[in-house]
Amino acid sequence: MKSSLRYLIMLAIAAALGLTIFLVGQREPEQKALFLGVDGDPRMRLCDSPVNGELADPAILKAMGIDTPFAKAADDRAAYRISVLRPASGESISITFRTPEDVPGRYEMVRWDGKAISRASGTLDVTDAASLVYAFEDARIWGELKRTIETLARAGQATAVIEVRAPKRERCVSTRYDDERVQPLLAVFAKRFAFLPGALPVEGLIAPQAGFAPKPANKPN
Repeated sequence: MKSSLRYLIMLAIAAALGLTIFLVGQREPEQKALFLGVDGDPRMRLCDSPVNGELADPAILKAMGIDTPFAKAADDRAAYRISVLRPASGESISITFRTPEDVPGRYEMVRWDGKAISRASGTLDVTDAASLVYAFEDARIWGELKRTIETLARAGQATAVIEVRAPKRERCVSTRYDDERVQPLLAVFAKRFAFLPGALPVEGLIAPQAGFAPKPANKPN
């Protein structure tokens, strides 16, 4: 084969490869299994509402009234919503926390126990309200949004969806409820609502601690 012909073939192959790379680069992120993640964490996705939650059941979300993007009312300084979602046969719970202009804070809770919906609402004292606000400020959900790739270990046993509508911060993220970024935030909610009169059960917010040490065997009598 003549050198000139060999060079032409090599140039044609290089051109075809370059065109392929260019076309792949022009594809939409969804086609390449890319999406926005907080700090590039493939577990922590940018979202619009609980509907985007990995384990979200549309019928259950609609019954709970959390199937649309979260909005802040005109008389609220800020509004926050946390949801822990499981498949229809499991427990799902959502807590809305608002800081109006005239009172320290008010909350609404809705819970699906696998069979029926229950609701509760009320106000919070200054200490509880402040603790919740600080917990959102400290939550590790404010990192830079970066494109990241799909992962197989994103769901876990439950999905957490965190929604914030505040004057200086707005974000909606979904992740595993045992994600170390959101566990402290969920723990604060569980602590503050655990003994609040009239509140619903909140055990479903907390992921069980992973145990690495084997349990001791039962001793013979």
